Amino acid sequence: MKKDYLKSIIVLVSICLVVGLLLSAVNGVTAPIIEKQAASAADAAYLEVLPNATTFENVTGEFPETVLEMKKDQGGTGFAFKLQSSSSYSQSPLQMILGIDNEGNTTKLVITNYAETKGTAADFTPLYEGKDATLADTMVAGCTFTGTAIKNAVSDAFNVFFTYADIEKSDDAKFQELYATIMPFGTDKSGAVTLNNVELPENAPASIISIQTPVTGVGYVMLAKSGETSVAIGVNAYGKVYYMSDLDGNDLMSDTAYDQIKIDAESVLPSIYKTNNDSVLDKMISSGIISSKSSAKEVDFGSVSSRVVAVYKVNSGNAYVAKADGYGGSITVCYVINANGEIVKYATLEQFEEAELEYMNSEFGTVISKEEYSNKITGSSIDALTENDVIVAGSTFTSNATKACWNDVKAAAEIINGEDK
Repeated sequence: MKKDYLKSIIVLVSICLVVGLLLSAVNGVTAPIIEKQAASAADAAYLEVLPNATTFENVTGEFPETVLEMKKDQGGTGFAFKLQSSSSYSQSPLQMILGIDNEGNTTKLVITNYAETKGTAADFTPLYEGKDATLADTMVAGCTFTGTAIKNAVSDAFNVFFTYADIEKSDDAKFQELYATIMPFGTDKSGAVTLNNVELPENAPASIISIQTPVTGVGYVMLAKSGETSVAIGVNAYGKVYYMSDLDGNDLMSDTAYDQIKIDAESVLPSIYKTNNDSVLDKMISSGIISSKSSAKEVDFGSVSSRVVAVYKVNSGNAYVAKADGYGGSITVCYVINANGEIVKYATLEQFEEAELEYMNSEFGTVISKEEYSNKITGSSIDALTENDVIVAGSTFTSNATKACWNDVKAAAEIINGEDK
């Protein structure tokens, strides 16, 4: 009996050993095939954005969190990226495959996961064909956060691309990268600095190549040329140059060789600024801040740059006009502050908010245009009024705008009141 028991054990062990050896042998044959098939499936996605590629090789390095994977075509057609980003509208991340050719232009964007509440993947993908690193005209109306999330991920891919590809960034791409440095106060509600073109006046100096302004009109960004050097310029809403650098970000403000460029930049804006100035004064009259344009005298605020777009001397103090991006567009507010730091008047001069903010009989962000909001601020002071006093419950974007405006108005008032003492 004992012999039969041992015999059974030996037979079972032998079978297991034979089966194990056979499985190992089969795995040795099939594993490379499975691995190759998996690689082929992955490469198929990359081939969709680089259809003329031959063989992909992985590129490793320190990548931003939006860049999950980078592959280089050994045939020399370009690079392919696996990207991931997110917006505030969905818990599910946006996932994409992007191709960039060796000339520094996008070939195709394929969005592999899109769970956003607004727009569709098909709205965005055509916008990313043949684009350089400036990524101009890649936003979809009504999809600010989704569009920004996609654009940021693609922009990160371009930054990685320029690290590994033998190609220089264009001047336009370098210039665009300086926007946030030149005008950090010009952001929209998504946190991006998006600029709109301003038509060059007919008498503009030849050195000025282009003029742009953010949606809120808090100043101007210019591209100029001095000899062989391209110059990035920041001009505040009063027409004063406060920033000047080459396209690599090297400071030129104190370099006397570029004084003429500064003069040219400031000379080109009076006609543009006068139009904006008249518009602000008209709104101040209609809001009861002043009785006529002649009762407001512009205060020279020098080269200070912020959301404050105008300062006027009025009968009861200085009127500070500031702009920021709210939920539905630009918000313009006006604080009148006397020499003692007291807020003697407040008015919302302009507010573009979407109709849905007033659904279900709720005021939401539109409350800043109401009398009760003005009464809450008027009679306070620079020292007493806080960010919590100017926010609007349930309206994040409107509150962000009102807080940003108040902080810049407060800073401007403290500077001007300090200079007057």
